[in-house]
Amino acid sequence: ADPELEALLPTSLGGVALTVESQSGAELATKSGAFDEFLNTLGKTRADFSVASAYATGGLRAEIGAWRVKGADPALMLQGFKTALQSSSATLLTLAEDKVNGRAITRIGDPGQLAHGPLYVVSRGDVLLFVQTPDATLAEEAIGKLSQ
Repeated sequence: ADPELEALLPTSLGGVALTVESQSGAELATKSGAFDEFLNTLGKTRADFSVASAYATGGLRAEIGAWRVKGADPALMLQGFKTALQSSSATLLTLAEDKVNGRAITRIGDPGQLAHGPLYVVSRGDVLLFVQTPDATLAEEAIGKLSQ
């Protein structure tokens, strides 16, 4: 659905090959009030949205993804993403601005707050790149590859 977005994601992590795929917003079957509100605050619809994922089947404790909202304001997009995640969680999530591999990131969640570990987010124009993992070494490797 979005080969350009897929190209931003790594094809391996921790020595494991990843499957990379994407979907357009119109293809998403997910019904989520938080997601729809995220798009509404940007003045966008699912037609403006695409998502790409890089993942391994079994064993790798990390997920990598990218969200694109065509023409969205980057500052509003990151804030909306944080708000959507928080509204989807019963736990108050820690938010921190940090650096990983020399790259400015936003970390959402401390260990134990999200089922798959903290979420590390990099903003690039109208794209949010992220990795979710409880393993700091995998997070560093993924952020390094997302920065290329």
